[in-house]
Amino acid sequence: MRELHNPGSRFELCWAGLVPRRWLHTLGTTLWLALAACGRVPVSLEPSAPLAPACPLEGCDGVRAARMALQRAPDACPGAGAGPCAGSSAAECAARALTAWADAGDEREVACVARMLTEACSLGDAPACGYAGRMWIDGRGVAPDPERGLAMVLTACDGGVALECMAGLRANPPAKDAPALHQRFDDQHGCLTGAADTCMQLGLAFYAGTAPFPRDLALSASAYQRGCDLGHGLACSNLGDAYEYGSGVPRDLSRAASFYERACRMGKALGCSNLGHLLEHGEGVARDVPRARALFGDACTGGDVYGCLHAALMAAEDAGAPRDSQHAVDHWQRACDRRDGRACAFIGLLFEDGPDGYARDEARSLRAMSRACDLGNRDGCTWLRFHGAP
Repeated sequence: MRELHNPGSRFELCWAGLVPRRWLHTLGTTLWLALAACGRVPVSLEPSAPLAPACPLEGCDGVRAARMALQRAPDACPGAGAGPCAGSSAAECAARALTAWADAGDEREVACVARMLTEACSLGDAPACGYAGRMWIDGRGVAPDPERGLAMVLTACDGGVALECMAGLRANPPAKDAPALHQRFDDQHGCLTGAADTCMQLGLAFYAGTAPFPRDLALSASAYQRGCDLGHGLACSNLGDAYEYGSGVPRDLSRAASFYERACRMGKALGCSNLGHLLEHGEGVARDVPRARALFGDACTGGDVYGCLHAALMAAEDAGAPRDSQHAVDHWQRACDRRDGRACAFIGLLFEDGPDGYARDEARSLRAMSRACDLGNRDGCTWLRFHGAP
């Protein structure tokens, strides 16, 4: 950074030219000599450095602005036959497009920007989707296509760009789609701007595919992540579940355990139960059966049916029931077929967890819990209410 107040600099001394002449005789010979050096500076005819590119009116984030400041893109559009992004990454292409947009002098150059941002959007850059979407809605550089543009704006909103959620709320979607789109934009905006409960509900809606939200496990996990970051314990537990089973995120049992631990420390009993399950089997954490028992017991006391069922299952195993998953499934299924409601609830629990040698099967878990409830098992009925089953 240039230092503007360096004592004795030419900059300061030349300001002496503003001192009234009648005062100069009091300043002394030395200062006169210094002032004499402040003659006119020769005019430089060298070309100045190009101005730093600026963001378009829509703005750009700090990372994008930094990229733009590092280099200009006077020839942002590739030659004929090349794709708009010319093989660059989505983020690099979007940054070049925004630089070109700031310098665009005619419609041809604006059309180039629209093509680049559209391709950057298709490559996965969420902010680019917002810029491109509004260009398609308004017909800047492209023929107007509000439906296509709104879809891009929605992608940006789902991708975490709160500004684009607001742009979607201000848009004019087709009447038949308006209520659903309004709810989706509004809920996403609420989550992105700090409403933890809204994030939790978004996660559930995307997980279940509850209208107007499509079933999208990646968006579900993303909503849980935001909710967890905002301090929502159940969102942390559900995010742990996503990592445990690879639902919308790469499977990572260690991360699952960390989110369960976080939820448990926030006082969410389900998080304690889920952590107990991993500790019982040594998945993602060192095996610790005594701690698992304690967690199940505490969770059950806290009203979590999952903890109650696990505590009961461990007690049954202590009494002689098979611990091996495949033998346990056969054992409890036979008992369930004999109208043992508790055994049916254990089958439901095992398939909610995904026992060794079996895939997690939520449909089979639901059927078993429904049968347990029909046979009078209180935990089965509680489980159904917790899961919102009819």
